[in-house]
Amino acid sequence: MKKIFVIFLSIIYFTMYAQSTTGKIVVKKGQHFIVESSTDGVANLDMMGQSMEMKIGSTTKVTADIKDTKDNIYTITQTLTRIKSSFSGMGQEKSFDSDKKEDMSGEAGTLYKDKINIPKDVVITNEGKAIAGTATPDTSIKKDENPMGAIMDMMGGGQDNVATALFLVIPGGKKAGDTWQDSTTSEGAKMKRTFTLHSIANKEAAITLYTIMDINKTMQAQGMDMNAVMTSKINAEILVDIISNLQKENKSTMDVTGTIDIMGQSVPITSKATSITTVKNL
Repeated sequence: MKKIFVIFLSIIYFTMYAQSTTGKIVVKKGQHFIVESSTDGVANLDMMGQSMEMKIGSTTKVTADIKDTKDNIYTITQTLTRIKSSFSGMGQEKSFDSDKKEDMSGEAGTLYKDKINIPKDVVITNEGKAIAGTATPDTSIKKDENPMGAIMDMMGGGQDNVATALFLVIPGGKKAGDTWQDSTTSEGAKMKRTFTLHSIANKEAAITLYTIMDINKTMQAQGMDMNAVMTSKINAEILVDIISNLQKENKSTMDVTGTIDIMGQSVPITSKATSITTVKNL
């Protein structure tokens, strides 16, 4: 009877330990991941007394290979392998698919030919922090000639680091009901995030994330400067593997309000978007 009781306690201890958070990324050299994202959004602009609606859709596929692991530092090679996009508004209908030869040889293809299938290294710590000055320089990216593309880039803060989609590091020792925050400032964008850990079951954590991003940023499109002052509010539901801190799924909604100064006019803008990102370990 005593032995059974000891075994029972051991099982409970092992289960509790296995379900606790470590605050560290755990991956191995040679691991290969596929990150797939899709976004659909609607933007409304009020220009010269007229309301204009624009619809945007995009899907991307990125591979991420763990190139090296050394001294708690991970080098990840990310490669954009496909992008599809659609746009309707202002009397125009446009679409693009990088898998189509005719699209890549067209006007839109010039924006992506130096991005598709071009490997880029990202270096992070095992706590998910980027190592400054270690990323492969990307000098090939051209300015987006589609005004709406520039606007959407500003709304998203210009994030192009696959590590942000690949991992969500839960601080060590967190349990169901706990919250934590972080904030960043870069290139005209200030972001504050609040995380809530709702549950842990079967080595998987369910997390909600509320993000507020304030943007004051100038970009160019079609030879024109556009200054945007906007606030993005993002709600996300995320599933994370607590052993590796791999972000398995992220479903989010985004609401944007603000103004864009262009050609001497201040144009009010509102936008709503939904997106889903999934990570597969192959």
